[in-house]
Amino acid sequence: MMKQLALSLTLGLLATGAEAATVAVVDSGTDFTHAQLKDAAWVNQKDSTFDKVDNEQNGKVDDVNGWNFVDGYGKVFFREHLKDLNPIVPKLMTIIAHRQAGSVTPGEQEFFDENLGKLEQTQKESLVGHLNWYGTYTHGTHVAGIVHRQSPESKIMSARVFPDQPAPRYDGKPAGGNGLLPMFSFAGPIDWIYKLLAFITNGQFTQVGTYLAEQKVDVANYSLGLSITQLAKASLQLRGNKEPSKDEIAAEARRLYAQFEPEGKKWMAASPGTLFVIASGNDGEDNDKLPAFPANVQVENSISVGASLGYAKIADFSNYGAASVDVVAPGVAIVSSVADMDHNAVLPLSGTSMAAPFVTGVAARVKDANPSLTPAQIKQILIGTVDKKEWLVGKANSAGVVNSDRAMRAGTLSQGRTADLAAVIAQARTEVKDRADNDEGPGLMPTFSETRTSRDLDEVASQLLF
Repeated sequence: MMKQLALSLTLGLLATGAEAATVAVVDSGTDFTHAQLKDAAWVNQKDSTFDKVDNEQNGKVDDVNGWNFVDGYGKVFFREHLKDLNPIVPKLMTIIAHRQAGSVTPGEQEFFDENLGKLEQTQKESLVGHLNWYGTYTHGTHVAGIVHRQSPESKIMSARVFPDQPAPRYDGKPAGGNGLLPMFSFAGPIDWIYKLLAFITNGQFTQVGTYLAEQKVDVANYSLGLSITQLAKASLQLRGNKEPSKDEIAAEARRLYAQFEPEGKKWMAASPGTLFVIASGNDGEDNDKLPAFPANVQVENSISVGASLGYAKIADFSNYGAASVDVVAPGVAIVSSVADMDHNAVLPLSGTSMAAPFVTGVAARVKDANPSLTPAQIKQILIGTVDKKEWLVGKANSAGVVNSDRAMRAGTLSQGRTADLAAVIAQARTEVKDRADNDEGPGLMPTFSETRTSRDLDEVASQLLF
């Protein structure tokens, strides 16, 4: 999902190891035992072994590959939960990704019907819950793989911000929600309640921001977010408005977001040398009207990313916004690394969570090409070198899809010319062509002949977004 925060979240210079950008994946944890990621892991040179000693005296014992901000220790992934993974999951998730990309094979539709579509409702809900669990569990690993594909030289740090849960069992019971929203009483002055809620929610992100600055992280990927709209609707309902109108929800969302925005600006300001790359969200909504957090936070060192189906059109599920979404990148059926017993598995997933790390990886390569670039300058290059698309006019302020080759070329050309980035970008636009609309690009699923799909598959495909 673009992971929702629980309220109960070959052009250009190749860098040498010493110059490679440091990228933080702020997510559900990363499995660095995966064959594609084991050599990409960032290693804290001041605390590089699990010796139970806080060698750098930063209050974090053994933060070797990053830090688990949920549990307060250095273990950033729990491979032991793989024992509960049902072996049917990879096949079903591949079929779902094919559907999200617009087509499946007849054989895949038959497999889906036999193994999920024909189940009793409670069993079906239980299995979908299990699929969602695995998508969340392996989310950070998948995101890290996308970053690594775009920026093979970068070193990836894991900042784990989601609590870990074992896989739900197949007991025929529907998967429940997190049950946390009802814990909040909305009695009293609502703006004060919202302010307190924003402060509590952002406390962990403030810790992360401080850590990113301490470790001199160049780019941080945030494929996560809080659905301000859902929270606003819940608030209105808890206060007696059981069927709020869309206008009422939008007004309440803006009221709530006003309390969250200052907190987001604080933790982004805590690490001014870091470019924060943030997924726009998967509600198919206009973020200009229904703000998302932290995607809507407008600061010079953040960039908001929507999702496209390759280079052909915006993804149906992607949030957009002429003022609040900066760029778009491929985010449908993206093949990347996932946690599995063989340490080498890949799967396709869809969501703005997959678009953001595409941009993160490109940003890291631009930084590699010219280490003197600031986050704001990297952002300027990313926005200025997009492939302009008519179908993105009014949907993103750049009206374009990120062109990785052109951005990296601009990074190279910017050496010694950072005072005139406009000319650098113009030169890169001349030298590097737009990608073709049917360019599948690295990590995109191949297309198949169109076939009819069942309502069950359509419904699950609309739900299983990350």
